[in-house]
Amino acid sequence: MSSISRAQIPLSDIEICIVKGLIAHRFPLGLNQQQIIAYFSFPQRTIHHNVISAISRDDAGTSDADYPPANIAACRQFKNLWAGDWEAHLRATQMSSACDSRLTCLSFAYRYHPVGQGLFCSGSFSRPNCEPFRWVYDCGIERGSRDKSRATHVCAEIDALACEQTGNHLDLVTLSHFDEDHLSGILDLLARFSVGTLLLPYLTPWERLIVALSKGAQAESDLLNFLIAPTSFLLERTEGRIGRIVLVPPSREGPALPPLLPPDQPLEGGETIVGRTEILIKDQEPEGEAEEDAMGADKGLLNPKVRLLHRGGWIAVAHAWEFVPYNDARLEFLATKAFKDNAQPLAKQLVHSASKSERKTALEALTKLYDRTFKTHRSKKISAFRRNEISLFLYAGPLGHAELTEASVTVPRHSMSELPSKVPDDWIGTHRFGQMLTGDGYLHTSQRLQDFESFFSVGNRLERAAILQIMHHGSSKNWRSGLAQKMAPIASIFCSDPMGKYGHPSAIVLSDFESFHPVQVDGVHGWKVEGVYYF
Repeated sequence: MSSISRAQIPLSDIEICIVKGLIAHRFPLGLNQQQIIAYFSFPQRTIHHNVISAISRDDAGTSDADYPPANIAACRQFKNLWAGDWEAHLRATQMSSACDSRLTCLSFAYRYHPVGQGLFCSGSFSRPNCEPFRWVYDCGIERGSRDKSRATHVCAEIDALACEQTGNHLDLVTLSHFDEDHLSGILDLLARFSVGTLLLPYLTPWERLIVALSKGAQAESDLLNFLIAPTSFLLERTEGRIGRIVLVPPSREGPALPPLLPPDQPLEGGETIVGRTEILIKDQEPEGEAEEDAMGADKGLLNPKVRLLHRGGWIAVAHAWEFVPYNDARLEFLATKAFKDNAQPLAKQLVHSASKSERKTALEALTKLYDRTFKTHRSKKISAFRRNEISLFLYAGPLGHAELTEASVTVPRHSMSELPSKVPDDWIGTHRFGQMLTGDGYLHTSQRLQDFESFFSVGNRLERAAILQIMHHGSSKNWRSGLAQKMAPIASIFCSDPMGKYGHPSAIVLSDFESFHPVQVDGVHGWKVEGVYYF
């Protein structure tokens, strides 16, 4: 069969790119060749099937270099805008042509995994001609449930995440706080995936000791060894699978740095990894820690893989997406001189003693000192509030003037197939599709809320955060009346086990968010959104 020349093809350059994209993505789009032909045939013009065949075989002088196939986001947009008439076709091709320009259609996804009383969120961001940027925020269950059957949900969801993507690599992983089960979940995750950047809240040696005591860390546990020297522990345990560790300093001293504008040019000062998306991090070299502080210095801070985020800094991806962490740590005031004087010799014994029994004795003495110093007068031990005061918030969202053009929502189910679900009302066409992850953080006082709002006020990030993960599974202790109205999310995500012993989410918190599309994520039902947007 003779080939068809470019001059014989009655299609514009834009249409050729869309045809090639429809052919390349015909299986996920559910199309065959006859349906593709129908999109481009009208009374004013008929496209012969030989033309489509020649384009698909690259026999028509339409190489990918000169006519790159439209990406799947552009093809979906073309299908959505096409209405069967010539004028609608012209509008669809004109809109989809943006996907062949440098400021283009992009796609993203958020997924809340069904792990019960815990939090495991993953996501991705894609720009044409780049590998997807994949990320995870937290990977754990409620403290103390590691030995129960529901703990297997985390490992099962890690397996599911690995099966869904090509290659076992995650570009960004964030550990919001230091619970034994969350640390175990992250270690399980790092056993399956290599990680480009691991994001952690930075705590001083004294703060790490206070966390260890408040969490009830055991003398020979991973949690205690991690809190003694977090970066050293992770670099040793993961055997080169972490590209860099970025520590986030306390964030309360002023607002976040302004976001990058999304210029139509490569990143300057960013890192380009072959086959991966460009990434720019506002960071610096960390300072060392004093050996005489608490349990001693974390020697991992001297490793060139370890960096400290600029105060209020961000991680920018492909000049189109950003991650902005917020470290609300408030433990410095607990390490008073009196506490340090009494704790110092015991902390040294805990770290340096070769005897397991001596380490255990030192830890027990430290715990008694901690409870005696910081518990309320009538309590037997320190409150649960102190155990969750560390939590790294994370904003994820688009840069620049963006508009959501397409979204789909499904309900992933543990060990079962996904179900379709409802897209929140009045969402399509807005610029609000960022996400605010709060972990086990607190926004229960006017001061905490004011600090939080002040930090995210720059760049209008708080208003753009349409998807809000409700703090600490919807506990009323982390919440403030009227918070829902102030945040006004498009969807409110409760990650909890309503049938568990804690009874989360609290009825009063759920009532506050009832007008803001509340979503229950538990041990069976997750929540997943996929979207397309353009500048």
